[in-house]
Amino acid sequence: MSGLLIAMCGLDGAGKTTQIGMLTKWFEHNNVQLYNTKQPTDQYRNDPRVRSYLDNGHVHDMRVIAMLSAADRITHMYDLEQRLDAGIHIISDRYIYSSYAYFKVRGMDINDIKNLYGSIRKPDLTVFLDIKPEITIKRIQARDGHLKYEEKDPSIFMNVREAFRTVLPEDALIIDGERDPQDIHSEIVLNVKTIISAKGGYSYGVK
Repeated sequence: MSGLLIAMCGLDGAGKTTQIGMLTKWFEHNNVQLYNTKQPTDQYRNDPRVRSYLDNGHVHDMRVIAMLSAADRITHMYDLEQRLDAGIHIISDRYIYSSYAYFKVRGMDINDIKNLYGSIRKPDLTVFLDIKPEITIKRIQARDGHLKYEEKDPSIFMNVREAFRTVLPEDALIIDGERDPQDIHSEIVLNVKTIISAKGGYSYGVK
């Protein structure tokens, strides 16, 4: 069986790190090969052109930032495809749907955005942890001590949250991120087991 690609999506502070950690331990307990990654990579995040926009809002053409994002993800996916073909499961902290949502809110046409990415693999399971925008802002301030350029606009997370709902795959697992973390984890594991079973894979006795 080829590996599963699991995308963990959501606004900042939605609990992605917590759920990725819990799911990682579950896979490890079952002695299954797993690779954790994130999108975009640090190479994109640290590009001076990207940092100039994210930190200060300076950008000559938003398409340039979108192309940098697409190039980063396409290159990253080449590595992931090899791991998946080798039967290694992958959990990705964010996926292309974050780019779709954010660049849509930044004023780009969604079809133009998707054309940049081409036919990138659809995850076997896409999880979207949904929280209220005001909670996101509070958690970012508590975590970072400050807000970056876009985060200072009170409407940004409301708009991104709505954009996510229009770009996520139809079978995405949308979960209230304010629920008990263990309950969320149990629901995610149940879906993982179902997908593995449907693909003719092994069964798990661990709950």
